[in-house]
Amino acid sequence: MFPTGAELAVAFAYVAGAGGRGRILNPYVAVWVEDHAGNLIDTIGLWFLQEQKGTRWLNDLRRWYSASNQASDTSMSGATRPAGAYSVVWDGTDLSGNPVEQGDYFLFIEAAREHGPYSITSTPITIGSQPFSVALSDNVEIADASAELIL
Repeated sequence: MFPTGAELAVAFAYVAGAGGRGRILNPYVAVWVEDHAGNLIDTIGLWFLQEQKGTRWLNDLRRWYSASNQASDTSMSGATRPAGAYSVVWDGTDLSGNPVEQGDYFLFIEAAREHGPYSITSTPITIGSQPFSVALSDNVEIADASAELIL
């Protein structure tokens, strides 16, 4: 099982670059964990415009949208945010709130702007009884991404 009291801290920067039409809009962002088969284990964070256009642009988060069964669960959502450094924390539970088994998973961070650039980065992670830290590759507007298992 995921170590009791542990958490996976995920940090990243969203760096708004050029591209898109007109003014730079805040991105939709998803941070989540999948198993090796591509099944969504849990959404750690989901930021999208909840008023006006609502879920209209969620499908621009292509990988998360597919893994999440076309956004059937947006319970971990929050408002979009401007460029900056952010962090989210995973408590090691699955979509049903049960602790996950120790083993190999994939961590994803994805960002998409309406009429703008698309970014995704991922890394394999191994949940076990030892702490670890890992860096994710920069991708378009996602930078300085890292994850740390804190026991």
